[in-house]
Amino acid sequence: MPPYNELSFYLQFTINITLLTGFALFLRRGKHARKLLFIFLLGELLSELSDLIFRLMKFNTVNIYLYPLSQSFGLLMMTEIYNTYFFKIPPLLRWMIYLFTGTSFFLSVTGISSSSSVTLYSNIITDIIICGLAAVYFLYVFKNPGIDKNLLTVNVFIFLFFSIESIISTTFDFLIHHHLQWVAPVWLFRGVLLWLFYLAFINLGWNTGKMKV
Repeated sequence: MPPYNELSFYLQFTINITLLTGFALFLRRGKHARKLLFIFLLGELLSELSDLIFRLMKFNTVNIYLYPLSQSFGLLMMTEIYNTYFFKIPPLLRWMIYLFTGTSFFLSVTGISSSSSVTLYSNIITDIIICGLAAVYFLYVFKNPGIDKNLLTVNVFIFLFFSIESIISTTFDFLIHHHLQWVAPVWLFRGVLLWLFYLAFINLGWNTGKMKV
């Protein structure tokens, strides 16, 4: 079996090719493509592509700024996507999410949150918020039959990825200190879920004209 670094690189390369293909498909949709989904896909493409380039150039220190930017962008976009396509989020809750996103990003990039525990809790809260939005939509599906299948598929992968992400964030220190041999398989599994997550969004964007929103 190839070593972890090689598998990880192939997976990261596959994710970038998938996002580039999805971006091309969105361009083909033209005016029919939803702008919010287009912005999300473009932002994720830039983030993943930058991460791959910096990895090849061995500029690992850039992740100090790239990771919190990616986290903040993801939370803001997930909030807006749920509010636009899935269900209306109360304005007060949306502004609370915005405030948390801005505060956690500021603490990360200014170095105030140099303590790993602060960053850890910020990541976990971000994952829980997104999982909470996904859980609310599952309840909405039970109460409202005839839900768009594309939205439901995306919601399933959102919940799967961010629930696993929260578990990884919570147990990562434990795995490193006690079960280091599990870190690589867990991280690869996360990567596969992330790839499926992107595929679901690309499919949603391609079928955007059929969405009942």
